[in-house]
Amino acid sequence: MSSPASWTIMRHEFRVMLSDPSTVVFVVLMPLLMVAIMKELFATSLQAQGYADANGSEFGVPAMAVAFSAFGVGYAGFTFFRDHGWGTWDRLRATPARSVDIILGKVVPTVLVTVVQMLLLFVLGGPLFGLEVSGSWPAIVVLVVVLALALSAFGMLVTSVSRTTGQLNAIGSVGGMALALLGGAWVPIDTMPQWAQTVAPLIPTYWAMEGFTDVILDAGGLEAVVVPAAVLLLFAAVFTLLSAWRFRFEESKVYYG
Repeated sequence: MSSPASWTIMRHEFRVMLSDPSTVVFVVLMPLLMVAIMKELFATSLQAQGYADANGSEFGVPAMAVAFSAFGVGYAGFTFFRDHGWGTWDRLRATPARSVDIILGKVVPTVLVTVVQMLLLFVLGGPLFGLEVSGSWPAIVVLVVVLALALSAFGMLVTSVSRTTGQLNAIGSVGGMALALLGGAWVPIDTMPQWAQTVAPLIPTYWAMEGFTDVILDAGGLEAVVVPAAVLLLFAAVFTLLSAWRFRFEESKVYYG
């Protein structure tokens, strides 16, 4: 259960986000642009896999939603570095807020923004690109939520091993690119080299893409996402445990703003 302290921190983080919504706008507009540009290419690939009526949005929309969410794994960490740069970190720790309150207050807004971003792309995918979900919309929502948890937990792991914003950006960018590329969010898994197909199941985004494919193209219901959702929750748990083991509240972070 969240405490009043964590709710206070959450409200503050949302206010900061709303004061500069450029990042949120970017992760919505850019994926839409990418789908518009690559839709025909995706359609050709899907038709070659046997989906004769596919128009490309069936892969493009979930793929770009996953890819751009992965690119944002460092955003939660940025909120910690920002407090160090603003000189408010020590004051925050001096408040009655517990360590778990601080973590929840900073991570939960990122999870919610990621969920809203991905769901918005799916909703806009219909009128803009002709996306038709042949399966269960609740299954889409489940996948979106558990993926957001896994990516945010990975973002906290990146934060825990980074000492400067330069490191955070570098590790987060490379990690996000790897999650998107090796997880099959840029090109369908079947078109990737054999070594990449072997590695892909070790990447959380692979399971999200598998689940989205089952629901959107193969008319899957909630039962179709049980395994992908469970694996994503396992990734979230592992990343969270590693973050808790490595994160040091007393460790100084260097912020370049």
